[in-house]
Amino acid sequence: MRNDWIRIMQDMRVTGALEPIGVKGIIQPEWMRGEQLNELEQANLQFTIRPNRNPVPVDLIERPYPLWSDELKRLLSTFAPRLMFRLAGLMDMERQQLHPYWFMVPPQLAALSMNSTFDSSGKLNVLQVDGERLSSTNWPIIQLTDERLKETVILVNLALAEAILRRDYTGLRLQRVDRVESPNY
Repeated sequence: MRNDWIRIMQDMRVTGALEPIGVKGIIQPEWMRGEQLNELEQANLQFTIRPNRNPVPVDLIERPYPLWSDELKRLLSTFAPRLMFRLAGLMDMERQQLHPYWFMVPPQLAALSMNSTFDSSGKLNVLQVDGERLSSTNWPIIQLTDERLKETVILVNLALAEAILRRDYTGLRLQRVDRVESPNY
């Protein structure tokens, strides 16, 4: 089905993934919502990474805010040239290496179905989306917005997911999401 949407997330099975320190102290949650972007333009997005014997530069660092590798950012920009990105450097102090990553301001869409379920801590258990609302967007990548969400949920359309799968990315997981065709609001 061409209208399928896929959740993109970091594959937590990859051990030694780069883990930036101090991100929450600099990146503001408002920036993910496209607010106060003048502050984002002026911010210095340079972070050290947590020391690790064998660091793995994964293509998506999901927490606390998604950071996209240079290679993955190029693909996203090909599919959506109007996406806003801001360069973030991750410094490996032990090896004196700088890893370029990108902070993205994703398009927002309130398409979380009321059928989605959460555990007692508020973590998303079962993700279901409103297919009608997803069909209304022209963006190939979106962030789901809903007051119930306590985590960042990024979805890509099937065409972008297929393009991702045709490349050799590290540390990504793609998961098909269930669509509910009738609005449940």
